[in-house]
Amino acid sequence: MEINGFEIKEYNVNGFNLMGKTTGVVQTTCVFCSESRKKSKDKCCSVFLDKAWFECHHCGKNGQLHTYKKTTEKEYVKPVFRNKTELSDTIVSFFEKRKISQKTLIDFKVTESIEWMPKAGKEVKTINFNYFKNGELINIKYRANNKDLKLHKGSELIFYNLDAIKDCDECFIVEGEPDCLAMAEAGYKNTVSVPNGANLKTNNLSYVDNCFEFFIGKKTIYLAVDNDEAGRKLRNDLADRFGKDICVFIEFKDCKDANECLIKYGIQGIIESKNDFKQFPIEGVYTISDLSDSIIDMYHNGLDKGVSLQIEGFDLSIVKSYLTIITGIPSHGKGELIDYIIIQLRRLSNWKGALFSPENEPTQLHFSKFCRKIIGKHWEGENRITLEELAMVEAYLDNYIFFIKPEKDFTLETILNSVKDTHLRYGLDWYVIDPWNKLDHKYTTTETKYISESLDAIIRFNKVYNLHCFLVAHPTKINKDRQTGMFEIPNLYSINGSSHFYNKADNGITVYRDFQKGTTLIYRQKVKFDHWGTIGVSEYYFDKKRLRYNPTQVFDTSNWINNSPITLAEEMREYIDKKNEEPFELF
Repeated sequence: MEINGFEIKEYNVNGFNLMGKTTGVVQTTCVFCSESRKKSKDKCCSVFLDKAWFECHHCGKNGQLHTYKKTTEKEYVKPVFRNKTELSDTIVSFFEKRKISQKTLIDFKVTESIEWMPKAGKEVKTINFNYFKNGELINIKYRANNKDLKLHKGSELIFYNLDAIKDCDECFIVEGEPDCLAMAEAGYKNTVSVPNGANLKTNNLSYVDNCFEFFIGKKTIYLAVDNDEAGRKLRNDLADRFGKDICVFIEFKDCKDANECLIKYGIQGIIESKNDFKQFPIEGVYTISDLSDSIIDMYHNGLDKGVSLQIEGFDLSIVKSYLTIITGIPSHGKGELIDYIIIQLRRLSNWKGALFSPENEPTQLHFSKFCRKIIGKHWEGENRITLEELAMVEAYLDNYIFFIKPEKDFTLETILNSVKDTHLRYGLDWYVIDPWNKLDHKYTTTETKYISESLDAIIRFNKVYNLHCFLVAHPTKINKDRQTGMFEIPNLYSINGSSHFYNKADNGITVYRDFQKGTTLIYRQKVKFDHWGTIGVSEYYFDKKRLRYNPTQVFDTSNWINNSPITLAEEMREYIDKKNEEPFELF
C-alpha cells in the first residue's frame, strides 16, 4: 500500500480509531492521553488521512500516522568509525582559533586520520566530521588544510549532526560543519549542516530526500547558511523544499557565516543574530528592500533567461514558475515535442520533473520512446538499442523523471498534490499535464469560469513552488480547407472551452504536421518576455525511428548521453555495471 508515493510499512501504527474513513479529516480520541482523562470520550485528536499526520489538541502529541519503507533501496558504503578520543595539538589549535572548545569537539565526535586528499595529491592529516543517522555512522567529511575536502566515497548524503534534531520542534540549518559547531557553542545544539555547500547553478539536495522524515512536524526551521550569492540561492532552495510558512532566515551581522560571527562577536553575536531572524516575504507583498538582492543579481548577471532549449531554429527558453501551453491537432506530435523538451532540460541543466501523461501508458512504452530519443537507435530490428545502452538511459533518467499515476482520481487538485509531494521530497523544476482533457473536470460553475479558476490555480502553484508547467490542451473541432483538404492551423484561441488558454499562458506553442510535405511546423505563438525568445515558426523533419526533430532530412544519429554537456557521473557507471551483472530483459 502506498500514500503520497511512498510504500507503507505499517498502517496506522498507533492504532487510532479512524471511524472507517480512508480520506479527509477524522476527529477521534487520543491513544496517548484520552484513557487518563475524565472526558475519556472527548475527540481531542485530529487525524489528517490525506497527509498521514495526527495532532492532539489536548496533550500536543503529533506525528506520522504510518511508518514507511523506501520502494527502491540504494546500497551505500558505510564507513567504519574510529573513535580517537585525544585529538592532536594541531587539530585542537585549528578549532581554538575558531573559538570552538575541545568539549564541543568531543560531543560532536570529531576525529582525525591520515587520508589521501585530492588537492594535496597525497596522504595528509585530516579532520574528520562524522555523519550519524539514528546512531549509525553514515558518512565522513575529511578536511585538510586550504579547505581540501572530500566525502567518504559511495556513502549516503545526509545532514551533519542529524540525530540532534530528532525530537525538536525547531532546528537550524547551516552551510558547514564548523558553523554547526559554532552554533552549538552558543547553545543551539539542534543545528544541522548541509554536506556539500552551496552552488550558484544547481544545488544537489538529495540529502533532504534521505533525511526528510527528521523534519516532519517542525514548527520553525532557521536557515543560517552563508550570506553570499550562492548561500542565498541555497537558502531559497531549502525554503522551497520545506515550505516558507515554517522557514525563517538568519544573517550574521557583517559576517559571512556563524563561525565568523563567533570569532568576531562571540556567543552573544550569534544569539543576537538568531533573535533578529527574518521572515520570507508575504506572498504577493514586497518592498524594494525585499527585492534588493535579486535586483543586484539581475544587474550583474542579466535577466533570468532560464534554460535555452538549444533546438536549432526554435528560439525559446524555459524559466521556472511559469506556464507553457501546447496545442495541436491529435497525432500531430504534441507529446513528442514535450518529450523532446524534457530530454533537453535533462541534458542541458539537470532539471527534474513530474509527468502526468495517461495517453502514454503503459510507462514502459513511454520509457522506450525516451530511449530512442536519447540513444539514437530504434527499439527493434537492426542496430537496436543494446542492454548496456538501455541501462545507461535508465540511470540517466532515474530520479530525474517521476511518472504520476494517481489511483484515486485525475482531478487537477489530485495531480497538483502529487506534484507538490514529489517536489517536497525530491526537488522538481518542471511538471507536465498531458493532456488537459484527460483530467476529471467537475464543473460547479460555467466551463469558462472553471477553466479560468483552474489556470489561476496552476499559475499560483507554479509561483509558490517555483516550478514550470507544460500543459497540453487539444483544440476544438478544426475545419478543413475546402481547396487543399488540409486542416486549418489551430492556435491557443482554438482550444476547447475558453480564450483563457491564450490569455493566461506565458508561452504558447502550436504543433502542426504538414503531411503533404512530410514536415512538422512548430509555432511559437506567444512568448511573454522577449529575453525568453521570439514569436515565429520553425519547420522540422520528424525522424520516426529516433523520434527526433531535425531541421533537415540529414538525421542526427548520435548518442545524446555521450554528447551531453553533463558528464556521466560515477554513480551512473556503478548503476550500469550493476545492471549488467543482473538478468536484464527488454520490455
